[in-house]
Amino acid sequence: LHDRSPPPRARARTRMLIIDIIDHVAARRLFPELRAAHVECFPNDVPNDECVPNDGETEDAFFDRVTWLHEERETTWFVLRELDARGRRGAIVGFACGCAYADSWYGAHLGVVPRRRGEGLGSYLMYVSQAHAGKLGITRLQASVEVDGKIGRGRLLKYYERHGARAVETGFGSTGSVAASVIRIERAFTLEVALRELEDSERRVRGSAHSRSRSNRWFVAAAMTVVCVVLQKLRSRRK
Repeated sequence: LHDRSPPPRARARTRMLIIDIIDHVAARRLFPELRAAHVECFPNDVPNDECVPNDGETEDAFFDRVTWLHEERETTWFVLRELDARGRRGAIVGFACGCAYADSWYGAHLGVVPRRRGEGLGSYLMYVSQAHAGKLGITRLQASVEVDGKIGRGRLLKYYERHGARAVETGFGSTGSVAASVIRIERAFTLEVALRELEDSERRVRGSAHSRSRSNRWFVAAAMTVVCVVLQKLRSRRK
């Protein structure tokens, strides 16, 4: 048997980001921040009870919803935050949660806020979760993906397939009046593979941050150049 209880706290740094790996007790303390980030990631994901306004969702209701049929106390959260210039924690920009389920690690939820998408943070969260599971002796990931039958396999499913997952069960579940199916996906791995993929993902995230920083510096330099040209013209006119 493996000790599958999550560590009280663990940290792994990327460039100007930090990820905290926390248990359900620590996640409860972050309820306002986690829920705000969740709403930003999934604005259409409203509570099942339509009598309760989305902005009035209780703490218990939120964690029941996002852990989705699994025991909350067994859930581990991976919370990705921005760091300021002094290394202080800022806003939550991404999160994932999951738990050991049978012989697999079940990924219950994953999200990245819109303004930080396209930087590889979603992949990074997946690989952090995978490495965490691998260190617990678990070498298979599972998740459920809801797909609109009118659209096809869906962008989310294709995203996971690009990360090496495959569909193992299909054809259950529905959403409102739109025909849909829930597809169970899984991915087998080794601890060695998990650690290597995490390291590669960290490098890509750092590279993306460096590229974004360089782009910002170019924008500032271009703006200063424009200001200098305008000032020179104004001086010429005065003469």
